[in-house]
Amino acid sequence: MQALALSQAPSKHRQWSEEVRWAGTFSSRLSGVIGLFAFGQNLEPDGAHTEESGKDQWRFSQNTTSTLWQTPGLLDGYGIKSYPILKTFSGAVFGQVDWSITKRLSLLPGIRFNYDDKEVDFSRVTYGGLQTEDPALIAIQKSVYSDQAFTAQVDDTNLSGQVTLSYKFSGKINAYATYATGFKPVGLNLGGLPAAGGQPILELAVIKPEEANHVEVGVKTSPGRNSILNVSFFNTNIKDYQTQVQAADLSVNRGYLANAEKVRVSGFEIDGTIKLQDHLSFYGSLAYTDGKYISFKNAPPPLEETGGPTFKDISGGVLPGISKWATSIGGEFTSTGAFFGQAGDYFVAFDTYYRSSFSSNPSPSKYLVVDGYALLNARIGFRASKGFSIFVWSRNLLDQDYFEQLLPGAGNAGHYAAVLGDPRTYGITLRYNY
Repeated sequence: MQALALSQAPSKHRQWSEEVRWAGTFSSRLSGVIGLFAFGQNLEPDGAHTEESGKDQWRFSQNTTSTLWQTPGLLDGYGIKSYPILKTFSGAVFGQVDWSITKRLSLLPGIRFNYDDKEVDFSRVTYGGLQTEDPALIAIQKSVYSDQAFTAQVDDTNLSGQVTLSYKFSGKINAYATYATGFKPVGLNLGGLPAAGGQPILELAVIKPEEANHVEVGVKTSPGRNSILNVSFFNTNIKDYQTQVQAADLSVNRGYLANAEKVRVSGFEIDGTIKLQDHLSFYGSLAYTDGKYISFKNAPPPLEETGGPTFKDISGGVLPGISKWATSIGGEFTSTGAFFGQAGDYFVAFDTYYRSSFSSNPSPSKYLVVDGYALLNARIGFRASKGFSIFVWSRNLLDQDYFEQLLPGAGNAGHYAAVLGDPRTYGITLRYNY
């Protein structure tokens, strides 16, 4: 089956950035940093972005109930050439101070003012295929690819910041609380827009800025001389969450950016380390994360629902890429010795990582849920702070089969694809420090 014959996106990208900052001490209890930042970029096609349908692309036409798709040469060599041009400027002024109110109590406020100006000029033209004046045949061609053009310009400002209050109950216990606001700047779509009634949905050209409100409280402790235990709880509410979505529209095969009205991510993290005597140490961490769309009323449906409504309300659905549970455990045993007369440590170490299942698509799909998996890594060798070190290592030592991601296949050809996790990998590392 040949559903996509060509997909190329050669581009020219020029950018520059500059940052100037000053950091210093104002007094024995007050220090800080202030600065300016500027960024500019120009993105344009190197010729054209080209996509060409294959002979089987008729399957995704809305007119497949008609036998006209069998017309010889109807979609042979039929494609689009796109010309996206983007110009961007971003500037910011920022500052943060660290104020030791007392020997135990500290306050760290920070603020950032950002300005963004973006402009896009997008055009797309069809080419090839059967040259015909038959409206029915043209309709089949246009249901696969169609001409499209739009321009958009937007500028926006944003004020964000954070404040952290920390208190040292003792030399072994330090508590903190943080409130922060963050943002992603206003955006523009460059790869074509979904269509309704044959016309592009122009309001999707501009992506609203993302605004986040984050609260975190935690405690950092040292229960013993050679141990650390930290606990934190967090909650983040995001307005106009920017997410890359995939529509069943062949003309936007690389997806497009969309805004989810409201998203919430909350959970907790625990991590710790302990060293037993001088030779044995362990570490571990545990995280619980709950991420969901509180409101996303105009999301594209997953590909298995192609042919239904153009948009779907997925409010309450889980966010992609987030496992509810993740944990890691590791340890290392060392023994002082010499290697070819060079002092150092022989060591053997391991670390494990586990994550529970997670959605792999912005619009939840029963076919795009990655099962949970666990990985084991190990290494053994000799290391020296100065001189020669050598060790043998292996990643995914048990050769676990797993997916890193499941996603709609390239070209939006109606199938799902996978990014495979690395198989068992091993090697030798030689290092010299001086």
